Amino acid sequence: MSSAPSTTALAVRRERNYLEAFLERYWFAPPVALWRSIEAHALSEIDFPAPMLDFGCGDGMFTEAIFGKQPGVYGCDIATAELPSARASGVYTEGVEFADGHALPYATGTFGSVYSNSVVEHIPDPENVLPELARVLRPGGKLILTVPSDQFRGLLHGVKSAASPEAAKAYSDVIDKRFAHHHYHSPAEWAALFAAVGITLSLARYYVSPAAMLAWDQMNAEFGIGQRTLLSTLMGPKLRWLGIGPALTRGKLAARLGEMRARYADAWGAEGGGLLVVGERV
Repeated sequence: MSSAPSTTALAVRRERNYLEAFLERYWFAPPVALWRSIEAHALSEIDFPAPMLDFGCGDGMFTEAIFGKQPGVYGCDIATAELPSARASGVYTEGVEFADGHALPYATGTFGSVYSNSVVEHIPDPENVLPELARVLRPGGKLILTVPSDQFRGLLHGVKSAASPEAAKAYSDVIDKRFAHHHYHSPAEWAALFAAVGITLSLARYYVSPAAMLAWDQMNAEFGIGQRTLLSTLMGPKLRWLGIGPALTRGKLAARLGEMRARYADAWGAEGGGLLVVGERV
């Protein structure tokens, strides 16, 4: 079986300009590019033993930005519309499968690492999916998840600036629905969920700092993420022929986001809208 990425490969991942990569893909949604670049930077510091399963792989773009095209990588997703793009990406050298997390089509102990980026928060019953993720890991294998943190809602600009607790709750409820978030677990809650399936939590690290969260939430409103605005219409993929969206991302917007990413990417601390959790299979 193919070996894991080398220490040199890890160093290259840490130095990669993820913002540039994600602006190329999400030129029509700059806040998404900003969040993904911070998320990728967080993951770039983690070792992923091979073979690796990307659970909820989508079109493969995020994984390609971090790993390039490494041997020993599998992908799976329940979204059938994404599977052709994932297969065509060349990222998943060991294949891409349709898979529901409640019953994965892999033998017990297949993987050295299972990772899932911004997926588990969209699953209403993660406690019924984690057993399968644990099952397909070999002893000593790693489970690596990125999810919105237990602090996510409280750090939103729309919550912090709300005129009342009722208005704050109404705003956070809208965000939950817009992004299809079902839960926000704390590190202690993830530790308990992991322990229930024979995984020991080894790392819980917040990313997307409070300042980055405020900027991200404000930018979502500015660029009409999840809602229709004039700017979101002009920057939308259907009007790409106008050149407005790509021109903005290549111009002042790219510089603005670059300055933000430089300030926010390494802002680890006790607070953050995102949470990286890593566990080891007993």
